Amino acid sequence: MAAAGALPCPEAGADAFHVRGGELWCEEVPLASLAARFGTPLHVYSAATMDERLARVQLAFGTGANVCYAVKANPNLSLLARMHARGAGFDLVSGGELHRLAAANVPASRSVFAGVGKEPWEIEAAVAAGLLFFNVESPHEVPLLAAAAARHGSRIRVALRLNPDVAAGGHSYISTARKGDKFGVAIDVAAPIVESIVREPSLHLCGYHVHLGSQVLRPEPYGEALAKVAAFVDGAALRREGVTHYDLGGGFGIGYGRGHALDVDAVARSVLPTLRSRGWTPVVEPGRYLVGDAGVLLTTVLGEKRQGGTDFVLVDAAMNDLLRPALYQAEHPIVAVRPRDGARREVDVVGPICETSDFLGRRRALPPCRAGDLLAVLSAGAYGASMASNYNTRRRAAEVLVDGGAVRLVRRRETFPQLFANEVHLDDESDGTVR
Repeated sequence: MAAAGALPCPEAGADAFHVRGGELWCEEVPLASLAARFGTPLHVYSAATMDERLARVQLAFGTGANVCYAVKANPNLSLLARMHARGAGFDLVSGGELHRLAAANVPASRSVFAGVGKEPWEIEAAVAAGLLFFNVESPHEVPLLAAAAARHGSRIRVALRLNPDVAAGGHSYISTARKGDKFGVAIDVAAPIVESIVREPSLHLCGYHVHLGSQVLRPEPYGEALAKVAAFVDGAALRREGVTHYDLGGGFGIGYGRGHALDVDAVARSVLPTLRSRGWTPVVEPGRYLVGDAGVLLTTVLGEKRQGGTDFVLVDAAMNDLLRPALYQAEHPIVAVRPRDGARREVDVVGPICETSDFLGRRRALPPCRAGDLLAVLSAGAYGASMASNYNTRRRAAEVLVDGGAVRLVRRRETFPQLFANEVHLDDESDGTVR
């Protein structure tokens, strides 16, 4: 909650980001002080916002539900540890994310492992990790998983990911449950895959998994998908015997300054009566909902230019720091941290990378900007740092967690030697030779 006397920042999706004394704060810390201390570009996260969002989902779905944070949304080790301490499990989509849990000293016992194309070593690692369950997404995974479980002397809990052909809205790149998408198994061809799982003595079919995509803003698709899964399960006894869990996925959307986040309570109301009647425990993967509005990307204005009728504000953050606008034209609110007096004008906020697609926002109404001013790209806590790269040999940004008035650096800014550490020079005969 914002302090008494603070003014809301209308574009922000969380009260933690508010205005005091004419400048933007995160909880009890002015953002300008963080930029001065750690430099820019800089990712800043609000602990209070993450805590509040997680508690909201846990309350909506009840104490028996497994709320699994999507590691891909923001995999920072400190954030993973904080989520675990507050009761979250984890939604994993790679062996690397499984290694991240271990690095964060977080057990995998309340985690699920999805992914449309798992490598053999990832399957082996998942079997050894003691997951809540393993999400089978493709038929070829069944014998590989069964063999790995047998080698390990374990009986592995499995959920079959079904593709219910439900359009949930949003950009086509982040929709995952239409019949033309690569994810899951179409319901009309899923019966023999269920049979293959049930036949394997080292596998236990404990549930079904559906994931509609990302940035879903309507509750109705969740109920529609569950109805299709329930109809499939009722088609044969072996499809429901021993089933205890239903993973409804997540992709819960946020407003990005243009509206409201998904009504989580409405989603719960749409699925819980059916799940309770069948004795199925809900598994929820809220994704960006937990961290998106909890983060901002701070960037410093480098200069301005006018060209071809467009006013450009040049900043030190770029598409390597926040890829979403370039990747699928996502729109993040952008505000001045200490806005200057004067009329607003429409500008394109662009970075220094050598690509026309390197923009953080187009046609944004901003107050006058001068070199050295700070801008905040809001709702950037999810898929910002996690999708960052070193394109143009740029160092990935530092990350800071704010908890009330406490500030903790949770990722240092990369150094140039770190960027080059794994590259092998041609003159080095001791390593890198292909034999």
